[in-house]
Amino acid sequence: MASSDCPHHPERETVRYLEQRLLWLEQLGQHECAFALRMEVADWLLADGNANLSAPLAH
Repeated sequence: MASSDCPHHPERETVRYLEQRLLWLEQLGQHECAFALRMEVADWLLADGNANLSAPLAH
């Protein structure tokens, strides 16, 4: 998919935060949580109405 086909272009800080969050979850062994976050991000980037990124992430 070309980048122009993607409806959302997140800010660099957002992408950096998500990458750090995924790394942190993986380091904690929270692989299912990391997978779920990846799926939410994918839905959001593809403009799926099921994405729930407005909800705060649990620590």
